[in-house]
Amino acid sequence: MKPVEHHGVTLPDKRPTADAWVKARWIDLGECDPTDYHATYAGVAEAMQAGDDPVVVWGMPAAHFCLGQHQSVAAELIADPHVPVIRRPLGGGGVWVDRHQACIVLIAPRDFFPSRTDGWYAHALEPMLQVYREMGWAASLVQQDVWLNGKKLAGSGAATLGAAGVVGTSFLLKFPAAEFTRLIAAPSEGFRQWLSEVLQDAITSWSDHAPMPDLAWLSLVYRRAAAGIFGWRWEQALLRDDERAARDEYRAELIPENDTPKKLVPHGIKVNAQSYLTEQHFDGRWVRVLTEGQTISRIALSHVPQLPERSLADSAITQAAVSQILQDYLPAEIVSLWAQRILATAYFADKS
Repeated sequence: MKPVEHHGVTLPDKRPTADAWVKARWIDLGECDPTDYHATYAGVAEAMQAGDDPVVVWGMPAAHFCLGQHQSVAAELIADPHVPVIRRPLGGGGVWVDRHQACIVLIAPRDFFPSRTDGWYAHALEPMLQVYREMGWAASLVQQDVWLNGKKLAGSGAATLGAAGVVGTSFLLKFPAAEFTRLIAAPSEGFRQWLSEVLQDAITSWSDHAPMPDLAWLSLVYRRAAAGIFGWRWEQALLRDDERAARDEYRAELIPENDTPKKLVPHGIKVNAQSYLTEQHFDGRWVRVLTEGQTISRIALSHVPQLPERSLADSAITQAAVSQILQDYLPAEIVSLWAQRILATAYFADKS
């Protein structure tokens, strides 16, 4: 196997020795229907048994909005989205998916994965990280996101389906922030404007750093990385009869009907693994908060326009500390109330 060059990058031959190979099935759906894509990997997982070969499903689904398995379409999206909406059987938040993403789902018997589910992401996403390293990019894992230069480059979601573990992600080649922002249910236009601004600062894509790759090349590079890391020998594969039956049965599960209007992030949205944007209304007045890690990086109160947006950036996230700053902008008798409301609205990333 000869090294492959792309945009000046030469990939080494990292094949394991012959006796270390494990067969893995590669199912390439190419450009496909969104329902077909999600139903395919779910069907493969549902049909998988202990001892089966691992499978990767690769494809470029048509444009759709993809909700996480615990999300509500009524709570998360505008009333009349102009694209199909699918609720995937994997965790995580809502994402825009289109042909500018190369989607990857790794499905394997559960003994392929670490015993602790919080270790699944580092294990399953290592081939993707290797692809980025071979591009010369210092990408790293932040919880279940892949970050580059302080911005999210890829997200992921995981689940157990039947006897299989499943981890899905994608190479984000271009991110249409405007499309994503327009579809999100927003409590105000001000919230939507903040979201648009925050996404520009928090998310990046392949095309921000290099020309768009040839998808056949990207597929090859990913498979080579996975072969070297996991000791896999790839087999181009089609669905088995039991997988096709499971796929067809799973289609109805992807339709987000009869759901309860409860948001995954109360009062707002997850921007990336470290950042959340929230807004809550109180008797005609509102609080809007952007958090980064354990910090309130941006704040606005509808009735206190003179409050600097970064006034709480260096504050402890306690009622006393927030009250101390608010006392310069609010009457003393309501300072404590609005400090409570700010902290009740803010949503913080896990300290881990």
